[in-house]
Amino acid sequence: MMKRLLLLLCLAGAAAFGGGTAYAQGLKDIRINEVLVDNQTSYIDDHGNHVGWIELHNTGYSNVNIGGAYLTVRRGDATRTYRIPKNDARTLIAPQGYVIFFADSSSNRGTFHTNFVLDETGYLAFMDQGKNVVDSIVYDVKAQLPDVSIGWTDDPETGAETFGPLAGITPMQANEIEEKMPASEKFRLRDPSGGVMALTAMSVVFSALVLLYLIFKNLGRLMVRASVKKEQKAVAAMPEAAKTAAKPDQELIGEEIAAIAIALRRYEEDMHDIESHILTINRVARAYSPWSSKIYGLNNQPVRK
Repeated sequence: MMKRLLLLLCLAGAAAFGGGTAYAQGLKDIRINEVLVDNQTSYIDDHGNHVGWIELHNTGYSNVNIGGAYLTVRRGDATRTYRIPKNDARTLIAPQGYVIFFADSSSNRGTFHTNFVLDETGYLAFMDQGKNVVDSIVYDVKAQLPDVSIGWTDDPETGAETFGPLAGITPMQANEIEEKMPASEKFRLRDPSGGVMALTAMSVVFSALVLLYLIFKNLGRLMVRASVKKEQKAVAAMPEAAKTAAKPDQELIGEEIAAIAIALRRYEEDMHDIESHILTINRVARAYSPWSSKIYGLNNQPVRK
């Protein structure tokens, strides 16, 4: 009984630990995607006010519940922390989804209203239930322009992802306003006639053929050298008598070759009799032949008894 109880406790502990780990791993997919510090005429909250706001983005591919997590700002050594309520279903962020918190220092207005503002700080962090920092940003309050948000975007020159001023506010959506031009379209604009493409393709094919030629040529040479070395090793291993017998005879002169050819010709002619190639057909004196007799074509009658 005690063994079963201990086993059940271990399983329960493992399940609880695994669940907590999975939850924490889900929060790691959350990042601060966009922040608007000085909101004068742009996005408004559910009360119709223009206040600073924070956009969180679920970069993963599973639902993540941020209930119980924290948003923290810091000004000097002082910090202000807002705990996101757990009892609100809207804190469940869908895969690749977004959620916005309004920094209006009015947390009594609802789940998505924080107890701090953004224009008095310069540091913002999102933390898990254990207050471990998942993502954070640092910004200069004085450098913030009215209705200009800051967030993650791709650098047009390097293509690297950077955090900085955006071309326009993009609440509850991706920060890229302009559609990215595919690389093929950029190449088409740079080479409208297709000459560079054709020249590049021909160069690649020609280079490949030259490379194949060099590879096979050198491969053939290596194989010939290996064969010669193998033959030399075999000859070196032979006894002296076998080496002498294996040496080729001296080169034959023209008269010897002619005499050998004539002898071979005579030998071939002696192998067959000389025939006249005339066929003679003689008529048979006897007119009767079993082949033309009719009696051999009749069936024999049965013998009567």
